[in-house]
Parts: sequence; structure tokens; C-alpha cells
Amino acid sequence: RGPRSNAARNLMCPHPLTHDPSPYPALVRAYFDQWQIYRRVLELDYLNHRDAYAALALALETRPRPFSFLDLGAGDAICTTRVLTPLPVARYEAVDLSAVALKLAEENASPLACPKTFAHADFVERVGAGGEPFDVIFIGLSLHHLPARDKRAFFPKLRALLAEGGSFFCYEPIREPGESRDAVLARWWRHVEATWTELSLTELASVKEHVFGNDYPEPITDFEAMAREAGFRSFEVLYTDEQQLYALIRADA
Repeated sequence: RGPRSNAARNLMCPHPLTHDPSPYPALVRAYFDQWQIYRRVLELDYLNHRDAYAALALALETRPRPFSFLDLGAGDAICTTRVLTPLPVARYEAVDLSAVALKLAEENASPLACPKTFAHADFVERVGAGGEPFDVIFIGLSLHHLPARDKRAFFPKLRALLAEGGSFFCYEPIREPGESRDAVLARWWRHVEATWTELSLTELASVKEHVFGNDYPEPITDFEAMAREAGFRSFEVLYTDEQQLYALIRADA
């Protein structure tokens, strides 16, 4: 189910916002307010970021040469840049719809000693635009906002943007084969009610509203089928949580 070493447990993903928003204009303050619950969810590791990003780090450590890295739906990029800082990154690009998030991503990516780009764009449009191939493409907890047909259309574009021998990683919610969207969301909510005990009722209601309105988990078997159809040569599950609600997958070009 993923790495359980001390290294995995010690790879902390700090909460994404560490600044006092008071000096910022109203737009920035609104962004900070929007992330308050997500901050707490990360701090409490309710989305299993520690083990998932530890598994990502272990996979990237096996790459034998410097690699370029495309971070889709990057947010403030604190989790990915923490993983990448000790690694031989040759080029880094972060993509996000929030200009405020990208500003924070620039700060968090400052330890990366390589050329860096921060693209204010929709990740689907960015991938579709093509350009110089990347050795590694990563997306975390964003791909599930696309319905299945849009995910299937997205995979060939990912494959086209990957260099030969490159790898695509994603960390996303999943459902069991044959399990409906309604069933997995109900199962997820039972788990949340039982274990996310540090959140208030108001915070839980906000989380539930977002997930039930926007999340479209897929079975791992469907992710593999999409990858194979798009021309990826291999597919591997690197990590799943104990409840089989989230998985880190890898597909190699």
C-alpha cells in the first residue's frame, strides 16, 4: 500500500499557506480564506499527503539523470517543491488557475536551482498547447474534477507532452471496480465523519459540499485503460491509502 519507512513518515507536506494575509489586497485575502480548511486538512494529514509524496519522492530518486518537471494544478507547490529540492531538476514549470497561488509557488520553488516557469492557466489547456516535452508530469488532487470522458481525452495530450522514457504521476481519489460515484462518495463521507474529528461541523459541511459537487473518482483499472489507450507503455500503482480512497499512479511513456 505504499512506503512505510521512517523516510516516508518524515516527509512532511507543510500546510500550503504560511503567510499573514493582512498586507495583501482583497483578492489575495479571499484566496487565503478559501484555503483555510484545506490548510487544516493538510496539517492533519487527512488526505495522506505524507505517504503519497514520500512514494513520489522514492520514484523520482530512481531517475538516472536530471529531469524536467511539469507541475499541473500546482497550487502553491509546497509539496512538490519539497520533494524536488534535493533532486537533479533541470527545468520546472508550475501551472495553476490562481495567480495568487502561483506567486506563492514562486517563493516555495526558490530553492530549485534550475530555470523555472509559472503559468497562469487551466491545466487542460496548458497540456493541450504542447511545447517542449517534459521528462516528468505530475498532477495531484486536480484530475478528478474532470468527468471520465474528459480524462480519457486528456491522456493522449499528456502522452504527447512527455519525452520518450518520461513518466506521468497523479495522486487522485479512486473508486473500486463496479462501485458507482454515489457509492464511493458515500463511503468517503462515512470515513470522513468517523476520522476527520478535528474539523468543525461547518468545516465538514464545506468539504462535503465541494467533494460531492466536484469530484469524479475513477477505478484504478479505468486509469490504466486510459493510459494504455493513449500509448503509455507501462502502468503502476505506487501507493494507496488503507481505505482504498486515494492512489498515486505512474504511467511511463
